[in-house]
Amino acid sequence: MEKREVTFRIKRFNPKKDKEPYYQEFKVTVYKGMTVLEVLQTIKDTLDPTLAFRAFCRSAICGSCAVRVNGFPKLACKTQVFNELDKFQTDTLTIEPIGNMEVIRDLIVDWTPSIEKMKAMKPYLIPDPEVVPPTPDEESKVYPEELKKFDKFTDCILCTSCYSACPMVELDDNYGGPFPLARVYRFAVDPRDALKKERAKIGFAYDMWNCVRCQMCADVCPKHVGPVDGIMKLRGLSIEAGMKDNPGARHVMAFYKSLLESGMLNEVLLPLRSKGIKGILENLPIGIRMILKGKAHSPIMRPIAEHETLVKVMKAAMEVE
Repeated sequence: MEKREVTFRIKRFNPKKDKEPYYQEFKVTVYKGMTVLEVLQTIKDTLDPTLAFRAFCRSAICGSCAVRVNGFPKLACKTQVFNELDKFQTDTLTIEPIGNMEVIRDLIVDWTPSIEKMKAMKPYLIPDPEVVPPTPDEESKVYPEELKKFDKFTDCILCTSCYSACPMVELDDNYGGPFPLARVYRFAVDPRDALKKERAKIGFAYDMWNCVRCQMCADVCPKHVGPVDGIMKLRGLSIEAGMKDNPGARHVMAFYKSLLESGMLNEVLLPLRSKGIKGILENLPIGIRMILKGKAHSPIMRPIAEHETLVKVMKAAMEVE
């Protein structure tokens, strides 16, 4: 069986005795097929019993073993060591706790703030009495076309990998975070739910418009849920529910209006339509520089050649959505 000598550089921290986190190296003989979790358990069993980490199911279901491997959030039980070595072309792997959460000890972080934030956002079904029968003797049916809208978001295992990689979580204490906001959307489109589009107000209260669509949450999700998709759809529901008097919604509508008018983005009118006079003043310096360099176009734009076809495609897409 193929084997390699691998150095594992693990970030350690025990707040009871350590002033600062530090890295400790362990050399382990790894056999092909071993996971990062198996290596951590080997280190704990044979080299250092004080190493602290979380693990439970070993089947990529509970989400408790999430750590960073060479800087990227991973489920330790799912991550093959040889795959990571080949990917990074190295014989050393750095294992650290996931980000955006306080470290309790070594690789264990405090999930409490993220979970409490999610709980406050009501991530559970509030039965609609007109849809859900009053007793369990009757069925509450969800048809395939209805399930398709939220099915993938039910795959979230609450590993918090997306939360740990989200730059907005780090910058905005009020931001709900990828997995909580995606769960809000999941129930907003559940036909059995009483709140439905009203859940968009919850998303707004937890700064869903601050998502920068960096796609990090989608990149690191071990279940390929793609929370950012749920956040974008929740934004759409908020506009449908009439929550249009905010910069985020106006920005989206300004994009849409530009495409309807000419088939191109009107960057000159975009600040005005998104933020009014304030938007013009904020963007005036860069606007002047663009004019001086000949890069600013006229606010009056002629429609592109295939404008009518584009408008048809856009409206058809909106109907399908």
